Amino acid sequence: MNMNVPFIDLIKKRCSWRSFSGASLPVDAKQKMEEFLANPGIPPFNSQTRFELVDAGVDGAKRVPGTYGVIKGARDFIVGAVKPGPKYLEDYGYLFEKAILFATALDLGSCWMGGTLKHTIFAEKIGLQKDEALPCICPVGIRAPRKTLVDAMFAAGAGSMKRKPWHELFFLNDFSNTLSKNAAGEYSTPLEMVRLAPSASNRQPWRIIYSGSCFHLFLTRNKAYKNIFKSDLQRIDMGIAMCHFELSAKEKGLEGCWTESDPGLSRIPERTEYVATWKIKE
Repeated sequence: MNMNVPFIDLIKKRCSWRSFSGASLPVDAKQKMEEFLANPGIPPFNSQTRFELVDAGVDGAKRVPGTYGVIKGARDFIVGAVKPGPKYLEDYGYLFEKAILFATALDLGSCWMGGTLKHTIFAEKIGLQKDEALPCICPVGIRAPRKTLVDAMFAAGAGSMKRKPWHELFFLNDFSNTLSKNAAGEYSTPLEMVRLAPSASNRQPWRIIYSGSCFHLFLTRNKAYKNIFKSDLQRIDMGIAMCHFELSAKEKGLEGCWTESDPGLSRIPERTEYVATWKIKE
């Protein structure tokens, strides 16, 4: 995933954009986007995924069918399919966020969409198979000169610019001790990039415990949120967090890998479950 712009800068730059110019992608940008989607890399848990850039078939700055009026003027969409299996939604979120960061590097607008989309329309466009799931889509394109009222409503409703403070997200050894930036040391930047990550309705469900040579990633669910949408969007959020952590860590020269190594804590918060572990390379 070679880009001229540092990942950390791309993570800070990325924001949700729902209003587009109505123009097709520039030829060069479209070619680069398609090349990336053809080979986005291997996700942490080796799930089988595929991604395509599809034409929504809408001319001009009109509302896009299948998005319930949320997206306006977008012609091109990233659509991804994945075969269900262990950690498949985490893998999906991990690779999809890489694609969105790549689009950001091309100076394209984008917006994660998991709850406000009509799955059947986009499933037909990529020929979704019976053994595949289509959890999310993402419009990509030239941003409109200004955001619409819909953008403002979504941002206000989710509090999109707000992020939880460190002491609510990051911990030392167990959930009873908060992790300071000083104690995190070189990993304060990867952790901050997780804190800045997008999530469904801006719920920010990730919690991380630093212990020894490991960063243990947990999901703290919003009550009843799992049953609202067709896909478990909060597991996809965890994949986004994993993507941000890994890309920014490696950019800082901090080597490691994702594995499953549940620390087996005796006490964890309500509605909290273990997801994965970043093992520092020693």
